[in-house]
Amino acid sequence: MLTRNGQPAEHTVPGFAGLLTSSELDAYDAAFRTIRRDFAELEKLQDGVDHLEKIPWEHRAVLRHFTSFLSGNGTRWDAYGVLLKSSASEVLLCRKTDGTEWAAIQRLPENAPYAKAHGATDVLLTGNDARTVTNEYAAQAQHTLRFMASDLVAKAQKIVWDQYPHANPDLVMRALSERCAHAVKNTEVVREAQSLTESVIEPPRRSHGIRV
Repeated sequence: MLTRNGQPAEHTVPGFAGLLTSSELDAYDAAFRTIRRDFAELEKLQDGVDHLEKIPWEHRAVLRHFTSFLSGNGTRWDAYGVLLKSSASEVLLCRKTDGTEWAAIQRLPENAPYAKAHGATDVLLTGNDARTVTNEYAAQAQHTLRFMASDLVAKAQKIVWDQYPHANPDLVMRALSERCAHAVKNTEVVREAQSLTESVIEPPRRSHGIRV
């Protein structure tokens, strides 16, 4: 059995192919508790983004007008679908009432701080048709989710290094980073983490392949 610092590496964590010792697991759990709620929201948003490419806007039963509103500049928009909904706002697929332009428009609660300062609606992007707007919004949203995941990793890192500096923080952060990368389909980070993981889970067969 692989051991580190006299402890057996026998504990598994989601999204990580390696094994952690008890002290490493304590550090991992403490750090993840600080980001658990935001991580759950991140996974929910990722599910929403994944669903966008599957929405058949070409069917009338799917693309139906359900509400209208004015944007900040007084333009009237008709909403035909919900692109993404979070705990703080929603992004609607809209078409200009007097025109053919489509848009992804974020709508916030009237009492939200940003809404009070800048208005409750924000036109994020525009396009010629529903599918083009949806695809472009999905790409931008995916980019944003990866930034959010990076922020969660940075938040967890502070806990690991400040409170558990002797619990192999490099490996603990590798496990946390890989879990967050998997959540937002950041394949580049996942591949990097997996290549590093191989040196941790493999027995010491090559002197140049061990990183602990």
